[in-house]
Amino acid sequence: MNPERPSEDGFFEGGQSPGSARPPRRESPLLARSPVFAVLVAAIAGWLLVTLWPDLSYFASSRVPVDLGGPGAYRLDAARPNRLVQIRGELVDTVAVAEGRTGAARTVGRLAGTNLLVDRPGRAGPPVFEGRLLPAQRRDEYGQVARILRERGVSLGDAWQVLRDGERPRRQWLSVAGAALLVALLGLNLRALFRPLLRGPLGRA
Repeated sequence: MNPERPSEDGFFEGGQSPGSARPPRRESPLLARSPVFAVLVAAIAGWLLVTLWPDLSYFASSRVPVDLGGPGAYRLDAARPNRLVQIRGELVDTVAVAEGRTGAARTVGRLAGTNLLVDRPGRAGPPVFEGRLLPAQRRDEYGQVARILRERGVSLGDAWQVLRDGERPRRQWLSVAGAALLVALLGLNLRALFRPLLRGPLGRA
């Protein structure tokens, strides 16, 4: 007796016998990772996002500068860190510096009659400055300039601030792109970390 041949329909439809088991679905290598590794990467991405937050906040801030006045009528009490400000006056006690990444010449000087330092492009220019009033944590970048000024006998006090002339909102797209990449990396690793919980009894319901 000849064995029964499968029907043509079953052959072309790729039908399986009732007892055959479906092969398990392969898990993405991006999600199949060690929980320790996922926690580490998520922590690093979160920390980098926190460090980028001042730049992102300034990127989204108002493009209307806060007017801090001019000689004899300064309004430094209206100064808000990480905002676009404008101020007028004469730079004194200047120090020549170079841009860290490009080597471009810049000048850092004290605005006469204040303890505000202005970091401006080039060596000279009009006595009007408009740019970002740096947050307190960025002040450490100018520690060497402050030390040079103090060695010259300049009294800055403890509440000195830095205005970076020419730095305006909506310009630092690199920070935005970096933050978007970090958010994606953070989300991917958090998903990998909590995926086993989602596959529990509640996740299978």
